[in-house]
Amino acid sequence: MSKLRLILSGAVLAFLVLGYGASQYAALNGTAAQYASAIDHSPISWVSLIILIICIVFAFKRDSGANEP
Repeated sequence: MSKLRLILSGAVLAFLVLGYGASQYAALNGTAAQYASAIDHSPISWVSLIILIICIVFAFKRDSGANEP
Protein backbone atom coordinates (compact mmCIF):
# COMPACT_ATOMS: atom_id res chain seq x y z
CA MET A 1 0.00 0.00 0.00
CA SER A 2 2.87 2.35 0.73
CA LYS A 3 4.20 1.86 -2.82
CA LEU A 4 0.82 2.84 -4.23
CA ARG A 5 0.82 5.95 -2.05
CA LEU A 6 4.32 6.80 -3.25
CA ILE A 7 3.25 6.37 -6.89
CA LEU A 8 0.17 8.52 -6.30
CA SER A 9 2.29 11.22 -4.64
CA GLY A 10 4.70 11.22 -7.57
CA ALA A 11 1.88 11.43 -10.09
CA VAL A 12 0.23 14.32 -8.25
CA LEU A 13 3.55 16.14 -7.97
CA ALA A 14 4.22 15.63 -11.68
CA PHE A 15 0.76 16.93 -12.62
CA LEU A 16 1.25 20.00 -10.42
CA VAL A 17 4.68 20.78 -11.86
CA LEU A 18 3.59 20.25 -15.46
CA GLY A 19 0.38 22.24 -14.98
CA TYR A 20 2.21 25.13 -13.36
CA GLY A 21 4.86 25.12 -16.06
CA ALA A 22 2.26 25.06 -18.82
CA SER A 23 0.32 27.93 -17.26
CA GLN A 24 3.47 30.03 -16.88
CA TYR A 25 4.47 29.30 -20.47
CA ALA A 26 1.02 30.37 -21.66
CA ALA A 27 1.10 33.51 -19.53
CA LEU A 28 4.52 34.55 -20.83
CA ASN A 29 3.48 33.95 -24.44
CA GLY A 30 0.28 35.94 -24.07
CA THR A 31 -2.02 32.96 -24.60
CA ALA A 32 -3.31 32.65 -21.05
CA ALA A 33 -6.96 33.08 -22.05
CA GLN A 34 -6.77 30.32 -24.63
CA TYR A 35 -4.95 28.06 -22.16
CA ALA A 36 -7.57 28.64 -19.46
CA SER A 37 -10.34 27.93 -21.95
CA ALA A 38 -8.66 24.71 -23.07
CA ILE A 39 -8.19 23.54 -19.47
CA ASP A 40 -11.85 24.23 -18.61
CA HIS A 41 -13.17 22.21 -21.56
CA SER A 42 -10.93 19.18 -21.36
CA PRO A 43 -10.97 15.90 -19.47
CA ILE A 44 -8.50 17.35 -16.98
CA SER A 45 -11.32 18.07 -14.55
CA TRP A 46 -12.31 14.37 -14.64
CA VAL A 47 -8.73 13.30 -14.03
CA SER A 48 -8.58 15.70 -11.09
CA LEU A 49 -11.79 14.27 -9.65
CA ILE A 50 -10.50 10.70 -9.98
CA ILE A 51 -7.22 11.60 -8.29
CA LEU A 52 -9.12 13.35 -5.48
CA ILE A 53 -11.30 10.27 -4.90
CA ILE A 54 -8.24 8.00 -4.88
CA CYS A 55 -6.55 10.30 -2.34
CA ILE A 56 -9.62 10.17 -0.10
CA VAL A 57 -9.74 6.37 -0.31
CA PHE A 58 -6.03 6.15 0.57
CA ALA A 59 -6.56 8.52 3.49
CA PHE A 60 -8.99 6.07 5.07
CA LYS A 61 -7.09 2.90 4.15
CA ARG A 62 -4.80 1.64 6.81
CA ASP A 63 -1.23 0.79 5.88
CA SER A 64 -0.69 -2.94 6.27
CA GLY A 65 2.85 -2.45 7.60
CA ALA A 66 1.85 -0.04 10.35
CA ASN A 67 2.11 -1.27 13.94
CA GLU A 68 -0.51 1.04 15.36
CA PRO A 69 -2.90 -0.22 18.05
